[in-house]
Amino acid sequence: MAAPSTGPPVTVTVGTVWKLQLNPPPPRPPRLSVGAVITCTVLTVARVIFGVVYFNDCPQQPNIPNYLLGLALIPLLMIPFVTLPCESYAAQPREHPRGFKACMGGLMGLLIFIWCLSGGVWVFSVYQPNYDPSAADGLYCNKNLYTFAFWNAVLETFGFGVLLAKFCKGMLCYVNMSPVNTDFYRNV
Repeated sequence: MAAPSTGPPVTVTVGTVWKLQLNPPPPRPPRLSVGAVITCTVLTVARVIFGVVYFNDCPQQPNIPNYLLGLALIPLLMIPFVTLPCESYAAQPREHPRGFKACMGGLMGLLIFIWCLSGGVWVFSVYQPNYDPSAADGLYCNKNLYTFAFWNAVLETFGFGVLLAKFCKGMLCYVNMSPVNTDFYRNV
């Protein structure tokens, strides 16, 4: 949701006596709803609990608990982007570029994408693992751990699919609404 533009103030004249000047408020960054914050917090705590409690309970794919702990670490790494004072619009004028913040955000996005991709490979590579810890070869995976990791991987994959669809929709709208350069077609 885009914030309203902070254009010139609007002047409203009521009759011939009163003249009101309305200054639009400065744009504010979008906020998450309480439900989204609670859901993210519960999911992060559950990922930590499953990753720590079942850390050695999946010799068939020992990276699955690490994947859950990494997914829990991602929101903790995002906290500085929300709480640092340089994030505030009042602390930094709009004329100054925010290159460092954009670079760090891009690197975090790349890290999240690579981690979720590797976690999906780890989880889906042993689909329907052996759940019996008394197996002859010793390769098994705890059923609770694997089921939780599997649905986390499905959720993350679905989330990336939604983001990809939104990106494609945005690019399609951008291409369709861009003005056409008639000189280009005339000179071809």
